[in-house]
Amino acid sequence: MRSYDRIDRIRSEMQRHVAEALRHSVKGYDLSEVTVTGVDISRDYKFATVYYTVMEGGRGRKETAGILSKVRTVVQSVAGRRLGIRVIPQLRFAYDDAMERGLELGELFSRIEEERKDGSKDSEKN
Repeated sequence: MRSYDRIDRIRSEMQRHVAEALRHSVKGYDLSEVTVTGVDISRDYKFATVYYTVMEGGRGRKETAGILSKVRTVVQSVAGRRLGIRVIPQLRFAYDDAMERGLELGELFSRIEEERKDGSKDSEKN
């Protein structure tokens, strides 16, 4: 088995186990508005970055980041046990702003298209 197949499998399983741990194993906090969007794991499996988003209308980004920081060790322990690997990666949570950046780019492209249409109308008049 190639090493990247294994790391891809572990990434996928880690994402699922972290999401489940956030929903079911963290007491005292409602993290139902948090969505785990991806996981990157270092080659030596010592560190994992968990990317997440927060649904609109939920807590703010800073408040959610603070809560995730507080529950990190619980989530790490639960997900690591479920994963069943010898080295349990130390988790780091990072906000995934890809969706927001995608929306901004979409708006930018729309404005450019509108400006092109307006520019072509102006050149037709001259």
